Amino acid sequence: MTSGDASASLSQDAARAWLRLLDKADWDASWRAAAGVFQSQITAAQWASTVQAVRGPLGAASSRVFQNVTSTSALPGVPAGDYEIIQYRTDFASKAGAIETITLARDGDGWKVAGYFIK
Repeated sequence: MTSGDASASLSQDAARAWLRLLDKADWDASWRAAAGVFQSQITAAQWASTVQAVRGPLGAASSRVFQNVTSTSALPGVPAGDYEIIQYRTDFASKAGAIETITLARDGDGWKVAGYFIK
């Protein structure tokens, strides 16, 4: 395993742990576990309202399969840093084949979620 592979593995672990909070509808914990850049862009209450509106209609996640990871040092609207963008193909009760995109930022010696999108 190269250091890049190790980094991707750690970011994937962080992404999966964070997604488990969403799967349990623990919106507040998911906000608290997110990166500072995430928290600076949306309050916990705004996050809960936004994510409930997006995830609620989809129903429970029944499967989540890793698709890819991309490393970058620059993303629009955030300071330069170490970022990884991970995509999963996720089947929800009401939507099969959704693509979940999780952006993680290196935070100290670990990774924290800095963005979340579903298509």
